[in-house]
Amino acid sequence: MKTIEVTVTVANNGRLLVNFPVDMPAGEYNAVLVIEEQPTQNYTQASVETAQAILRQYVPTSRKLSEELIQERREEALRE
Repeated sequence: MKTIEVTVTVANNGRLLVNFPVDMPAGEYNAVLVIEEQPTQNYTQASVETAQAILRQYVPTSRKLSEELIQERREEALRE
């Protein structure tokens, strides 16, 4: 028995699409499927919001990290 975690897609017609690992030989398998009650998009958004909240503990909202990075890159380019 082997446990494999994969992302699946449920299509509008009820079909289940599974991106199975390529290292498994082709064939029929008995499987048990456990599905979370919410689509993964909700988990992704929640994860992003959690990461942003953690970052904001150390970096104030007024600080624009992307602008700082762009400025650093420009300064490096000028030195080359």
